[in-house]
Amino acid sequence: MRAALRAALRAALRAALTAALRAEWIKLRTVRSIALVPAIAVVFGVGVGFLDVSSIDWTTTDPATLDPVSESFAGFQFAELAFAALGVLAISSEYGTGLIDTTFLAMPRRGMTYGAKVVVLAAFVLVICVISAFTAFFLGQAVLSRHHASVSLADHGVLRAVVCAAVYMTVVTLVGFAVGALIRHTAGAMGAMFGLVFLAWPLARAVEGVSTLPSKLLLVNAAQALTTIRPITGPPAARVPSPGQAALILLGYVVVFMAAAYWRFTSDRR
Repeated sequence: MRAALRAALRAALRAALTAALRAEWIKLRTVRSIALVPAIAVVFGVGVGFLDVSSIDWTTTDPATLDPVSESFAGFQFAELAFAALGVLAISSEYGTGLIDTTFLAMPRRGMTYGAKVVVLAAFVLVICVISAFTAFFLGQAVLSRHHASVSLADHGVLRAVVCAAVYMTVVTLVGFAVGALIRHTAGAMGAMFGLVFLAWPLARAVEGVSTLPSKLLLVNAAQALTTIRPITGPPAARVPSPGQAALILLGYVVVFMAAAYWRFTSDRR
């Protein structure tokens, strides 16, 4: 009897989770702005990177000092803000329209609802980012091969750098989602993400005379550490973490922000 009851409960939970995932996927793909933002991000990420590689002045550039992988991802510094906006919109739009109340009525298990939102968003964005990262890489290498400066995925660190570029953009999206869940206002969350991604950089630079730790904790510097295959030299080397530290920093961002957003999402009983 107990075994049958446990089996029935597991079946009910699986059905509820499947329904939650299906509902979140329908909401994600039917919101016009959410479909538009990734398209903009891909155009900027791939297009700007291709233009950047194509405009290299080879009369003053030494191929031995050029990082052929990170150069292909020059456009991702623009695309990351679009993906951050996508993360914000994935949750703040529901609060702005009041649809979140309908969501809670249909799926009262808030923890499951939160998990379904995160899983669907992460899977959706990761697929887009992986395709974008490999496309940007191959386009960049097609240009660099004309000047004998290209690399292949089989070279040391190259595949890691390309995959990490996609993972980084996914992390930015999830952090944007968490900020949107915490603030629940699209404009406010967008402003917070802009500050976290871009404005935090000059603030960290301002205190480098005292400590370079704030610079090493920045999202953009963690991304630089993970998407380069050549050693970083000169003054930037002091503010960029090692690849291992960068991976832990990105993981820390996801854990801290997603945990805070989970608490906010599940504890509010308005």
